[in-house]
Amino acid sequence: MTSFLRKKITNIQTLGEKLIKHRQSKGLSQDKAAKLININVRYIKNFEKNNYKALPADVYATNILKRYAKLLDLNPTTVVELFDREKKLYFKTQKQKQIKEVRWWHKIANFFLNPKFLKYSIFLIVLLAVLYYIGSGINKIISPPMLVVETPVDNLITSDHQITIQGTTEKEVTLAVNNRPILSDKDGRFNVTLDLQRNLNIIKISAKKKHSKEQIIYRKIIVNDTE
Repeated sequence: MTSFLRKKITNIQTLGEKLIKHRQSKGLSQDKAAKLININVRYIKNFEKNNYKALPADVYATNILKRYAKLLDLNPTTVVELFDREKKLYFKTQKQKQIKEVRWWHKIANFFLNPKFLKYSIFLIVLLAVLYYIGSGINKIISPPMLVVETPVDNLITSDHQITIQGTTEKEVTLAVNNRPILSDKDGRFNVTLDLQRNLNIIKISAKKKHSKEQIIYRKIIVNDTE
């Protein structure tokens, strides 16, 4: 029977993590370490954070790193080799990410700039424009016409037994007052006089185009005479 040994996989420490570990083991702060080797503390911070973009040119970075390694009792050559490997891997990974991002944008651009996509897009836009135009035309045909009743006002109380209905509508509209056809002039204005009965009178003013819905306005008039 064959048995298998399971090996515990541990995370590999980066150079920055190793530098932090050795510095702390010596009881040094970042500021203290920087003063001992006479460098700006930001270099130590960037090395320990593996912030390769913020580091100076390789020649200067290597010299600073060697001095820092000696302070921490590390082998400068080994530390520099590890730095070079990690830096190359870091920039290689960044480049691959950029390539993937560029490819992603290229795929999107190629999709939208594809001749078939453009052709169908133009066709769809034209179709929607035609449908909108037709829909607007139909809506204009079936929409109730404009109707404005200027006089009388609603809920009017009067002692007169006659009232004049005045208002405006659109041209070529069929007008009616209490379902009796009336005429309008060339500008759509209308004027008609009605007899009123005592007490409540409900007047219906309607306007309708050939294929449209009917526009209706009601006026309530109360005749309150003293006779």
